[in-house]
Amino acid sequence: MNTQIQSRNGCKTRLTRSSLSLLIGLAISGTVIAGDALEEPALKSDLAASRMLLDIERAGSNLVAVGERGHILISTDEADTWQQAPAPVRVTLTNTFFVDDSFGWAVGHDGVVLKTEDGGRNWRKVMDGERANKLMLGHAEARLAELEYELEADADEQQREELEFELENRTYMAEDAAAFADEGPSRPFLDLWFKDRNEGLVIGAFGLILHTTDGGETWSAWFDRLDNPSLFHLNAISRIGDQLYIAAEAGNLYRSADWGQHWELLDSPYDGSFFGITGNDRGRIITFGLRGNAFQSDDWGDSWETIETGVDSTLFSGAMLADGSAVLVGAAGVSLHLDAEGQVIGTDRDPARLPQSKVLVSEKKELLIAGAHGVHAAVPAPFHVTATVSGGNADE
Repeated sequence: MNTQIQSRNGCKTRLTRSSLSLLIGLAISGTVIAGDALEEPALKSDLAASRMLLDIERAGSNLVAVGERGHILISTDEADTWQQAPAPVRVTLTNTFFVDDSFGWAVGHDGVVLKTEDGGRNWRKVMDGERANKLMLGHAEARLAELEYELEADADEQQREELEFELENRTYMAEDAAAFADEGPSRPFLDLWFKDRNEGLVIGAFGLILHTTDGGETWSAWFDRLDNPSLFHLNAISRIGDQLYIAAEAGNLYRSADWGQHWELLDSPYDGSFFGITGNDRGRIITFGLRGNAFQSDDWGDSWETIETGVDSTLFSGAMLADGSAVLVGAAGVSLHLDAEGQVIGTDRDPARLPQSKVLVSEKKELLIAGAHGVHAAVPAPFHVTATVSGGNADE
């Protein structure tokens, strides 16, 4: 199976978490039905709860899971049973986020963003790839025009050199935005975070990042707020303490102390792709990605130490518990249990070796793991679960 896509500079780059999981899922469950997946509703399926699910999150006392073919599922009994909710699209949904028991959003392939105001029972589309491409192109062209105007104004030699260097970057970005607009809605959104019912961010492939202040009704392109001129994929966003973190392709890690207005590129311990990042409000952070690579920090990401995971399976999701211990899950059915020092104290593997895309701690003190098999529960031995600070909804 080919697990690479073309980057803008012509190099091959590995698929992100959701895309890789989708390919595996499609190999298991069959081909996608023909048609316009952005305009047609998800099909009702009695098998939805046992198919590829990429994320599971809490919406008040309920659980909401999303996955391939636009499947959205709700559980009112801590994942014992599931009911499928109607969805206006049948593209793969990669992640969801709830700020309370009513308001939530889901993102997915073809640049789709869905919104619910009733706890996930009903959804409507508030963004798709066509609109996202137009936003990115309009912003890139406006920023390029601003810089060209600055260059025409009086400036000393040093200023002109700096502006000309920036002009080259912005020219590339404008050309890329135009190419994506011509290509159509091909870029997936991979993760999202909302501060409240109004303000939030969605991120995705090839540097996609949009910001909203009205709950997703309107959006602004924010891709040039990150130091990411090569438009590497932005794979995961998490609130840890009072800061936001983005885990990205090519070893890029970003931190924001003002809810995404400004971003700092952190010194990275690794040059491969990161697919997730989790932590707690004491400055302990774990980030993880390709081939079992994982790293920990006890100073909010200023410095990092290698975690010897003992596996070479890609890690997709993590949950940190109240005592600083953690659980990581990933490809080939792998689950890792880490103590508060980052030492592996348990390694499990699903007998079917199917990919596991998300881990969440239930109110029953079990691990809920979503993946190619739907959602299943596991006991997180040998440590006792008391509470969790999840990488997805760490602010809840």
